[in-house]
Amino acid sequence: MSDFDFFAEKLLARTPPLLAREVFDPQLSAQIQNAPLFGGAQNEMALAARAGLFLFNDDLDAAHAIVQNPETPINNFWHAILHRREGDFSNARYWWNRTKFHPAMDEIFDIVIHRIPDFPFMDELRGSQNWDARAFNDFCETAAQTGEWETQLREVQRLEMKILLEWCASRAV
Repeated sequence: MSDFDFFAEKLLARTPPLLAREVFDPQLSAQIQNAPLFGGAQNEMALAARAGLFLFNDDLDAAHAIVQNPETPINNFWHAILHRREGDFSNARYWWNRTKFHPAMDEIFDIVIHRIPDFPFMDELRGSQNWDARAFNDFCETAAQTGEWETQLREVQRLEMKILLEWCASRAV
C-alpha cells in the first residue's frame, strides 16, 4: 500500500464537518507532511493531492501553505473549499470565481445527483446540468448560520473533496 493510499484510507472513511475548527489528527498531519507521496513527486498534482489530504484532516493551515501559490485551476479549487471550510464564504466565492469550471465538477455533479436524493437545491442542480460550486457555497453559509441541511451538505462536501482528491492522485504520477 502506498503512502497516499494509507492516508486516503484513513481519511476518506470520515465525513468532515462543514467548518473545520481544529485539526482532526495532528499526528496524521505530521505524517502527511513528511511522507514521500507518489515517490516524492513535487509536481502540481502531487502537491494538490497532499493539500487535499490536509483538508480531509481539517488542517487548513497546512493546506493553505500549498494552494496559495502558484495560482492554478486545481489550487484555486482547493483554495475555495478551504475558505468555505473556515467559514470565510466571501473569500471562498472569490476563489470559486477564479476556478470557474474544472473537469472534476462533472463527476461531482453526477455523484451528487445520484447519491444525495434529498439534497437541498436538487431542482436547481438538475436544471443547470452542472455542479454549481458557488450555489453550494451559499447553502453551506446558510447551514453555518441555521444548522439546516447540515447532514446532507457534509456528505456532499465529503464527496466533492473525495472526487477532487482522487482526480489529483490519478494525475500525480
